[in-house]
Amino acid sequence: MTPESSLLSDKALSKKRDSKPAKNKIKCHFISNTHWDREWRFSMQRTRYMLVYMMDMLLDTLEKYPDFSSFHLDSQTIPILDYLEIRPEKEHTIREMVQNKRLFIGPWFCLPDEFCVSGESIIRNLLLGHKIAGKFGGISKSGYSPFSWGQISQMPQIYKGFGIDFTAFYRGINTLVAPKSEIFWQGPDGSRLVCSRLGKRPRYNVWYVIQRPVYWNQQDVDERIVSWDSGGAFKIIDSQGNLLDAQYTHAPFNYHKQNISKFAHQAIEEQNEDWSTPHRFWSCGHDSSCPDMREIQMIRDCNEALGGTIDVFHSNFMDFQQQVIRNISEDAPVVKGEMRHYFTEGSTSVLYGWVISARMDIKQDNFKTENDLTNLAEPLAVYAALLGADFPGGFLDEAYKWLLQNHGHDSIGGCSRDIISQDMLFRSRQAREIAACITETSLAKIAGSIDYSDLIGREILPILAYNPADFARREIVKAYIQVPDSWDSQGIKITDTRGNKIDFQLMRTESPFYQIVQSPNDTANMFHMKRYEALLDIKNVPANGYSSFFVKPVKNEIRPCRKTMLSGEQTMENEHLRVTVNSNGTIDLLYKKTGRQYKNLGYFRDSSEIGNPWEHKNVANEQVFTTLNQNARVSLVSDGELETCLKAVIDWSLPAARTPDDKFRSEFFRPYEITNYYTLRKGSDYVEIKTELENNVEDHYLQVCFPTGINADTVHAQGQFDVLERQIKLPDPALFDEDIQTEQPMNNFVDISDGENGLALLNEGLKAYEAQDNPQRNLNLTLLRCFPMRICVTQEMIDYSSVDSGSQCLGRHSFRYAVMPHSDGWNLGGVWEASEKFVRPLRVCQTAPSKYGTEPMCKSFVEIEPQGVTLSAVKRSETGDGWVIRLFNRLNKSVSGRVRFNGGKQASKSSSPVEQLKNEFNIPGTSAKMWQKAIQVTLEELPEKELEIDPDGWVHVALSGKKILTIKFKSEV
Repeated sequence: MTPESSLLSDKALSKKRDSKPAKNKIKCHFISNTHWDREWRFSMQRTRYMLVYMMDMLLDTLEKYPDFSSFHLDSQTIPILDYLEIRPEKEHTIREMVQNKRLFIGPWFCLPDEFCVSGESIIRNLLLGHKIAGKFGGISKSGYSPFSWGQISQMPQIYKGFGIDFTAFYRGINTLVAPKSEIFWQGPDGSRLVCSRLGKRPRYNVWYVIQRPVYWNQQDVDERIVSWDSGGAFKIIDSQGNLLDAQYTHAPFNYHKQNISKFAHQAIEEQNEDWSTPHRFWSCGHDSSCPDMREIQMIRDCNEALGGTIDVFHSNFMDFQQQVIRNISEDAPVVKGEMRHYFTEGSTSVLYGWVISARMDIKQDNFKTENDLTNLAEPLAVYAALLGADFPGGFLDEAYKWLLQNHGHDSIGGCSRDIISQDMLFRSRQAREIAACITETSLAKIAGSIDYSDLIGREILPILAYNPADFARREIVKAYIQVPDSWDSQGIKITDTRGNKIDFQLMRTESPFYQIVQSPNDTANMFHMKRYEALLDIKNVPANGYSSFFVKPVKNEIRPCRKTMLSGEQTMENEHLRVTVNSNGTIDLLYKKTGRQYKNLGYFRDSSEIGNPWEHKNVANEQVFTTLNQNARVSLVSDGELETCLKAVIDWSLPAARTPDDKFRSEFFRPYEITNYYTLRKGSDYVEIKTELENNVEDHYLQVCFPTGINADTVHAQGQFDVLERQIKLPDPALFDEDIQTEQPMNNFVDISDGENGLALLNEGLKAYEAQDNPQRNLNLTLLRCFPMRICVTQEMIDYSSVDSGSQCLGRHSFRYAVMPHSDGWNLGGVWEASEKFVRPLRVCQTAPSKYGTEPMCKSFVEIEPQGVTLSAVKRSETGDGWVIRLFNRLNKSVSGRVRFNGGKQASKSSSPVEQLKNEFNIPGTSAKMWQKAIQVTLEELPEKELEIDPDGWVHVALSGKKILTIKFKSEV
């Protein structure tokens, strides 16, 4: 080796540097870090194998080289947990490094894509990250966000709620809105952060521009093809391992000091136009990169090469962000709302926003898991605990860990190999299984606490309908009612608590029916029952609460004449809608309130797809197919006065795949049958659609299309703690250096309205819609985007299609969505409430009367006034000493409201397992004592101010537009 390329001694590396940067110089904060994708190209376990090596190297470096001052672990904490499962003996060392501010972890648990998960999941992610980092002695209060394809509108308020005043990201921001790196970013509620786009090569500038030339003598910093002489390689070449990466046999350990001057100046010069303060982010890190003690000497040599005019020093992200906060100009641009700005020359990164439609099956699966856990199991567990049941905190914590592990941006974004998606389905199944157990047990405890004592000894069966939404509901619900065979019923009748008849539509009777009954202290036994499958017209179920109904046997049933919702061979109608299924499988819809008609709703459109998880691309010679001219076989599935269902089977065919050169769609077609189920229920203001298909073709993009005919320039889409107004007309592509994305993200609905007439599309787990600027004003939902598995590892896309076909989404799929015409806009038209009903159905259970119940037959656990104030979460406090509810104002205007929790009464105490057994599992019921305190807390659940509780238990609150408000209720000690 030449003297220039020889490595300096450990003694030289440990030599002290000048600790303070001089004034009025460019100050380069050299920050050692890694960007750690827990799973992406490799499974979590294979990536962890790399993680353990990296962490071993890091801890050894930190211990042996005091001048290697700190390391930034990519804003997350889950790598620490993964590492300690393999190296539990290192826990003390990690704790010491975190406490001494040499290892920076958090504030996140893992790094999510914000648009693919719920707003509440984002908060829980940060809460868990804070909890873990806090246990190790230090939380990085930084919004360093090298993840997510764009940023949701409410992140400024969310970060502020965790005491974070600064954020840095690079996808979704460009030089048009941020000419310099530093800006202010303002959320819809007015929360404002200092924000940085971090300049060119934002999270790997030094790693590319200086480190690679110095360590590897790389002269073209962007070149990823290296010489065989750079270290040779080991490679498994048999059939089992030939697809694995090669490994360096003996990676050289050099230091080419002669390259420092040239590339240090390049690192400065290529970012000279990016910064408005003297403070620059010099990031020494990359995907899965490893710390290296040579960084110490590299810092020293950069200072020397830059001649003292520029100060390079080992820093950390917390110090960097504080300097930017102190030095940003008050005149810096203020950018508002969601960050989905397209790439411009000089910006850092393209948006890559098409991830919202990659692997839609994973998105649907995640939505169901979030819904089951956050909107059902957890609130029910709290309500049961308020009545004196045990709170399953450990189970909920475990379920959230399973869920949140799936929210890594590459995982939930659908950007990963098949093994990752398979692992995700396993994790979500664990979370849902836990949630189902909690839901069942909590409902049983609540039902068992209700005073049904007057029914003891009578042939009356209590039914409990639970409403998980924050407004009262009437709904048609399917139930499987089981009546004891000994009652000798020939039929049933159902009444409410006032004796009013409940209409029902009998679907099927099964007798005999043997129901297994479980007891924790006995073997499984069976009840001899008669089962009635029926649709129930359930009315007046209070918000976040339950109502009781009663089933009575009928000895001599007189069946009334069967009623129908059919008004034609292929037409059904209720009070609000008339729905006709057309011969091509679409529907015509009449909204009776306004007389507005909508034609040919729900046709399918299929185009080519040769892109990748991040980008949609068509073949050069595009062919587009629709079902508008297809024939459908329409038939009746079920009919009655409460619900009618029509089925349309569309016999279609589509090109089998792309051609190998990506220029055409295949000339070979495969049959592509699509089955639609159209369901209309009494009282419903939307028609539900379930689409089932077997996807047997590749490389295509399937949408379902709704020509609305509504003359509007914007649409409204539900986001995370927000309803966003977006322009229909796409921006001028000439302004950007990235293809404009026609899809946009949503949660439960997208709506178009001219102020008088509107049409909303409700959905369950579909994340992408398209609003078309055409005369028909189409709203389209993306069902499938099937692409070859190409992953950007180097400059080229590596094609894994020969071994991974998951991105083609082959196999059975089911999609559930609804069409809702309305008057007025989305808010006055009731779109929000309809979407909540659509994704959060009433839950119904039956129980038996006992001598123990004390609770009323109808109850609301959380009462909220007025409409527009929405419940986001009901949970136990992070400290375990109280209960938390989270509200948000979905409107732009300020709202004064009030909330009452458990009727104003505090939680009862639970008993021990032995006491529960002896008391026949009775729980105390509602406490006689009022809540001691109601405290407004931050999202981190730190106290802000005490709120007054009036004599009736109401807490009065004021929420500015789009404000998120968290309240903690405490009992007497």
